[in-house]
Amino acid sequence: MTATTTTAVPAQTIRPLLPGKGITTVRELADHLHVAAQVELSTIPLFLYSAYSLKTQGHSQWAAQRGVLRTLIGVSIEEMLHLALVRNLMVAIGHGDEIKFYDPKFVPVFPSDMLNRNDPADPDGARIRLELKALSTAHVRTFRRVEQPDSIPPRAAGAVPDPAEVGQYTSLGAFYRAIEKGFAKLNKEKKISWDLANVRKQYHRGFWNEFGSGTPIRVYDYKTAKAALELIIEQGEGSTKEHERIQIRPGIEDYTHYEKFRRIEKEIEGIGAGDATSKNEISINDPRVVWPVVDNPRLKKYKSLPNVHALMELFNACYCYTLCLLDELYQNTTKDEREETIPGTERTELFSRRYELERNGIAAMQGILYPIAQALVTTPVDMKHTAGPSFEFYRFGERGAETKKDELVRLCETAIGYHPKLGGDDGVRRQISLLTEI
Repeated sequence: MTATTTTAVPAQTIRPLLPGKGITTVRELADHLHVAAQVELSTIPLFLYSAYSLKTQGHSQWAAQRGVLRTLIGVSIEEMLHLALVRNLMVAIGHGDEIKFYDPKFVPVFPSDMLNRNDPADPDGARIRLELKALSTAHVRTFRRVEQPDSIPPRAAGAVPDPAEVGQYTSLGAFYRAIEKGFAKLNKEKKISWDLANVRKQYHRGFWNEFGSGTPIRVYDYKTAKAALELIIEQGEGSTKEHERIQIRPGIEDYTHYEKFRRIEKEIEGIGAGDATSKNEISINDPRVVWPVVDNPRLKKYKSLPNVHALMELFNACYCYTLCLLDELYQNTTKDEREETIPGTERTELFSRRYELERNGIAAMQGILYPIAQALVTTPVDMKHTAGPSFEFYRFGERGAETKKDELVRLCETAIGYHPKLGGDDGVRRQISLLTEI
């Protein structure tokens, strides 16, 4: 078993785009938003995989500054915010029913090229190869390139190559600015029929992210659409003039994603294991603080290692269950409170299906995905490497289980046979039992 045997797959957008043409119809706008959501989902596993690769036993992750772990987790959650904002935008223009996160064509495969990104002027290469790898300075450079602004010297604002020349957008920011321009044009021409009837289906409630910033925006007109897009752009690369910081609210600032990754590259942010000084006693390239996880793991490669295969399959199923939860969430309104009688009592309390789904989504990411990933990265696959989550599409309904949740239970029972720690009073098995049925 080697760490680098998987070749990159061609980047496939879920909707065909013509970057050089510009956005002239609501249909083209919806297609761009659909692909934007696909791009956002493709970045989240990259950051999480590297975060999972950090050893948390015996090393403090709390550097004097923000710290690498907190940065990666915070950015990952902010990318989830961007994913929700893009879907909110699709709902707002009447195309919300077209997008599904749990879709084999939507879920990314690694390694692959970043969608709709081709910059011939980038000295590191026109395209960006997205891969699941252990944390390292070299890999963080890829993260930084994902958020690289077009206006970083020597290229100035206004000197960005025409998308028609390269057949792609030159940066993620340029992609979103094209969407922003499309919204402005179509709104001015009064071609957007804002779907006010489904506004309450958008993600809007409190956004949990103690390591990052930003909150969901409910989109119902051009002003709120522009605010959502500006948050995505500025949180990633910054404004056209400022790429280091973003103002969260008056007097409160945070670093952009681009700057956060630059700070890790320059070792300003560290592991927190004796490196909170300029001497950097332990760097992110030190094997003492990073598990030797395989590059770009794929489930089919580990059939001969049932202990690894069972864990990877469980992770993929739980990952896809989380995507299903988000899809279900967008089918329910936030105005759905109702009174229910507690069984065996005369007491009633308010119940909200929508709130239940939101809570389950957070619980799945924290209490289920993370411990399974930790079990994977500490499990050897050969003399040099440990396993890792592959974030692959899992197809529910092919094992005879009555529900998706029942299927998770069965997969977990199999994995517990090899990894007993997944059981227990507060283990993964218990957390799965608390999930809602979808």
